[in-house]
Amino acid sequence: MFVKSDIRKVAIAVEKAFYHEVYLELGRAGFIHLSPLEAGETNSVMDENLKKRQNKHNEILSGLHFILNSLDIEPEEAKVFEKIRDTKQDEEFISKTKKSIDRLQRLRSKVEEELEVITKRMEYLDVLHQMGIDPRTIQRMRLLQLAFGTVENTEWEVPVEETYTVAKAGRYVLGVALSGSSHQMLELFYGYGFTDKTKELIGVFPGSTITRKNSLIHRLEILDGYLMMLKNERGNSLMSLYSIYRGYDDVLNALKMSTFSDKAMFITGWMERTEKKNLVSMLQKICGDRFIVAVSEQRDPDAPVRLRNISLLRPFELLVKTMGIPSNQEIDPTPLTAVTFVLMFGLMFGDLGQGLVLALAGFLLKHLAKKKGVSQAVPGQAGAILIICGLFAAICGVFYGSIFSNEHIIPALWFHPIEHPMDLFFVTILMGAVFIMMGLCLNIINSLMNSKYTQAFLEKRGIAILVLYAAIIVLAVRYTHTGQSPTLWQVGVFIMLPLVFFTLRGVIGPLLFQDPKPKSMSEYAIETLVEILEIGLSMLANTISFIRVGAFALSHAGLSIVTYTLAGIVDPSMKSVGAVAIIIIGNIFIIGFEGLVCGIQALRLEYYEFFNKFFTGDGVAFTPFTLKVKTSEV
Repeated sequence: MFVKSDIRKVAIAVEKAFYHEVYLELGRAGFIHLSPLEAGETNSVMDENLKKRQNKHNEILSGLHFILNSLDIEPEEAKVFEKIRDTKQDEEFISKTKKSIDRLQRLRSKVEEELEVITKRMEYLDVLHQMGIDPRTIQRMRLLQLAFGTVENTEWEVPVEETYTVAKAGRYVLGVALSGSSHQMLELFYGYGFTDKTKELIGVFPGSTITRKNSLIHRLEILDGYLMMLKNERGNSLMSLYSIYRGYDDVLNALKMSTFSDKAMFITGWMERTEKKNLVSMLQKICGDRFIVAVSEQRDPDAPVRLRNISLLRPFELLVKTMGIPSNQEIDPTPLTAVTFVLMFGLMFGDLGQGLVLALAGFLLKHLAKKKGVSQAVPGQAGAILIICGLFAAICGVFYGSIFSNEHIIPALWFHPIEHPMDLFFVTILMGAVFIMMGLCLNIINSLMNSKYTQAFLEKRGIAILVLYAAIIVLAVRYTHTGQSPTLWQVGVFIMLPLVFFTLRGVIGPLLFQDPKPKSMSEYAIETLVEILEIGLSMLANTISFIRVGAFALSHAGLSIVTYTLAGIVDPSMKSVGAVAIIIIGNIFIIGFEGLVCGIQALRLEYYEFFNKFFTGDGVAFTPFTLKVKTSEV
């Protein structure tokens, strides 16, 4: 606990001929975090033959992606093959399949376009039927002027004219006029937003239109049948090819981080120091003695970080990583994060029955994540956190004497929050003060680890302020319980002396620790005064902020009272179906709403009142190059 894995810089040189086997084994082993190219370098360091191979693979992947989408095939997981494939045969297979699909899609597109026209004609026939007009009559018109289309405004009456006749059906209008009077009819139509579709109407025959539509639908069915046959015949091969080339694409992307000479390939990265023997053994199996491995003898502050915690605490790394990865210059706060978060959540959500329900929900979430193979992902870690928080909430429920919002079934081992609110606030504020002091202690340890002695002893999160803050808390607690005021020497030693050391940090730091001297003493004096005020206000605000733990514990108890009060209104005996339903619904609401709110508030206190005392989170996560699935030879 509190420590991280020993990650060291590693450099590997092998003959270029072994590049494929070496990367396959590195992907299987999963213990090398590959270093990216140095600043200013480009992919030109990659071997030209590998560049051409990657371009070819990208073309193949693009073609396979198009084919799979066209055939509605879900790709398989990536696979990596043992031997480098001859892509020529695969290219021919993909090209032939793609041409077949292109041809079928072009035919289908033409049929769909014509079917759209036929469908529109069918709509026109239906409109003519609503108007009571025989389409064959329209075809025989010779001396009359015809107008057919849609209008935007349908709120008008059909005029009665001697020179033209108009029929309406919804948005559609049809007019017939003598040649000399057609302009009057069209003027009327355009006044209502007319769109002319007369040419589309000409040539519409009911019998031929229906026959043509059925023929086109049949052609679509035939084309879909060809696509389905293509999918059945070649689908498995296409899925396999895609997974293989996708897997090898991961290898090629990793190869971009390597540098090549005429005969050698050079790999740089990071790995745990204990993995050196495994790396040497792996390279000996592939290359014999024709390789070089160099592992740094010293730790690098810029090395990627892998946290190392016991399985019980590992899920709480999720809370830490949300704020950032602890750098190599600071302690991993995961163990303390687990304790503080669980303690705050449990005090806010203290209920035996509801806590066990939360734990059960966490168990189910973790089980589902494990079933889907993502137990170490966010859902699995969240489920594990929920289990622990639920169990501790249940323990706090025993101390509060609360089970499913009822405080009259089991006796309270401590007290009922609603009956002793001031005691609850006192405990939570005192707990917050302890958390703040723990944060200051972590900052002091981090500063000492990095030889920042002025920051560790004299700065606003150093030992001087820790002593001052701890003294104020102890003296305040003593005064609260005994009424005894602090003596003069206690004020002088534990309050004034730390303030003096803090004030003189600009003098003591350069004298003892070779820190730079202040440029201007007047600016330094003003800055010190402002910082003393800021320290006092921030420490007071940070401490009082923890009162929300008690406030939400009271809120939880208050919602419980409301639930049973409503149930008592329905049935004082609490035995009717309505009363039981209210109790059940109330508990479900409390579990969901209060569980979410308490979790958010615990995180808020964790990050803003605890983490900001010591945490920087500017590290880089250790992410080894890994091939997720077993390799397969094809």
